[in-house]
This record gives sequence, structure tokens and C-alpha cells, in this order.
Amino acid sequence: MTLVNSLMLANDTIVSSHTIETTTETGNNTSSRQSATPTDTITLSAEATAALASTSSTSKTDPQVSYYAQFFPTRDGGGTVFAENVIDPAATTISTGLSASGIAQAARKNMDAEYSAMTASGQPFNYDSANGTDWYTLMSGLDRTALSAVSSNQDGLFSTKEQGMAQYIMLQQEHFAMGNYAGPTYLEAKFVARTVSRQGYSDDFSQAVISQRTNITQQNVSWIKNLSLYLDKASSYEKSTVEWAFDRASAQTAYGIAMEAANQPEDPKYLSSFSIVGMLSELMKNGQKQHLMNHPTVMNISDLLNEEWAKGHEAAIQAALKKTRTELGYAQN
Repeated sequence: MTLVNSLMLANDTIVSSHTIETTTETGNNTSSRQSATPTDTITLSAEATAALASTSSTSKTDPQVSYYAQFFPTRDGGGTVFAENVIDPAATTISTGLSASGIAQAARKNMDAEYSAMTASGQPFNYDSANGTDWYTLMSGLDRTALSAVSSNQDGLFSTKEQGMAQYIMLQQEHFAMGNYAGPTYLEAKFVARTVSRQGYSDDFSQAVISQRTNITQQNVSWIKNLSLYLDKASSYEKSTVEWAFDRASAQTAYGIAMEAANQPEDPKYLSSFSIVGMLSELMKNGQKQHLMNHPTVMNISDLLNEEWAKGHEAAIQAALKKTRTELGYAQN
């Protein structure tokens, strides 16, 4: 198994928890970076627009949903629910109006039904299925909020492998939201990178300065901004999880360091309003200055408190997490 980190800083300090896990033996999934220019305004290119138009004639769904669904191949088509959450991470289906435990139970019931259906078909679930088809099929009924419950192992209902599969799909959604391809290698040629305008940047926002001081390119800055906005649109439940807090703080840390290197002020719209994010981001920045490693995957409180930069701040972090969960209505999450 191979882990590919999507965003990194100098001194090998990883500031994103995002990883793509690929199975080279089965030709499973991989990710690659597409060229993009930093922006505040993002639109699909003419080629992508044409691709969307070609799908709309045969689909009753939003053409953007049809376009992204193809990159989440299930046994009987594409992952429509996954694609809907690329566009809107807070859109819910089975999670609508449920408590944290209710979300987990709904996800468990849905997945168990998929396991049974695959077994009844004569082709039981295969973890090593080519292109991850059975991963997508197993979780095809889960909205992103439900995926978050699986990834964070809400109520202890999910296996380690199930948690990893859910995290993988959420990662794919984030990559597409950033404007970057992630998915089965055989489908990569169908992906058309989004074109962007240069609004919101001053002429002295120097690529050379950013790269020299931080090893973050303007392309990375664009991804970081897009990721920040995407995560800010997540559901209340997802925002109550440790994984979301870590991911959002990682993006904010990278953004802050890039702006500092370019001698540019931080735009408030890329900064989270949650105190836990600000706290973790400051700790990450201090850790980066001390060359402390930021691990690529944090899924629970134990992982978070095991970060080197978190040492000595455990009580404060736990208190901030509890405050955030209370504010979001998930105090017992």
C-alpha cells in the first residue's frame, strides 16, 4: 500500500491530513495533481462544460453531479451521492435530521444491506476489487455526513477497514473540490481541470517568494483556499469530529504560512471561526518552526494528542473540542 501526501511544507512538515491510499497490485486508485492558477473565482473550463453537457442528455441529475459521479464507479453505475457532496459537502440523504448515534446507525444499516446484496448476487464484497468498485458500492448510499460517522468510528460501529474506505472517499471529494483529480487511474483522462481567474491577488503575490520560503507553490495556495472554503461548508456533524478540526487547521496553517512568506495579509474568509481550529493552527505553526512532524492521518482524539506539537496542550485541546461540539449540538460525540 502506498500513501501519497497532497500538500506539504518545507522541512518535510506535512500540513494536510489528506492521503491517497493505492493498491498497486489491483490497479486500484491513485491521485495526481493538475495544473491550476490561484483564484477566488472558479469555473469549469470549456472542455469540462462540454463534458457536462454530454452527460446531461442521458441523466436526470444535475450535469455536474453526473460528471463527478463517473469517478466513483459502483457495480451498477456511478456514485451519485458522492458526487453531490463534491458540490455541497453538507447535502444529506440518510443523515437528514438525525443525532450522532442515529447517523452512525443509519450508515451501519445501509452498509450491512449492501454487504447482503453483494453476497446474494453471487459476488460477495471484495476489499481488493479492481478500481475500488466494491468500496464505492458498499458506501454508495452514504452522504458525506454518514461517511464522516464511519471514518470517525461513531459509537464504535465500524471496522478499521471501513473507516479507511470512508476516509478515502471523503478525500476524493476534497480533491475534486480543490480542483485536483483523485480516483481510479483508468478514469483520469476523463477529468478536465477547472480554469480559474486571477481575482483577489495583487501583483506582488510572488510565486518565487512563496516557493523559496515555504516550498508551497501558487497552485498549492489555490488548493488550500478551495479546501478551506469546502470544509467550512461541511455539515455540523462533520465539523464536530476530530478529523475535521485537524484538516481545517492544517489548511489554515498552510495558508497562513504562505501569506506570511508573501508578505500578504490573510483574508478572513479563509480563516475558520471555530476556536479549536485557531488553537490547532497556532500549535502546528509553532511545531513547524521547531521542525516537528505533522502526521498525515488524524482520525480520533488519540491520534491528535499523539502529535508532537500537541504535547503539553492536551487538556486545552480537549476543552476546545468539547466547546466546539457543544456549540454544534454534539456534546456527546
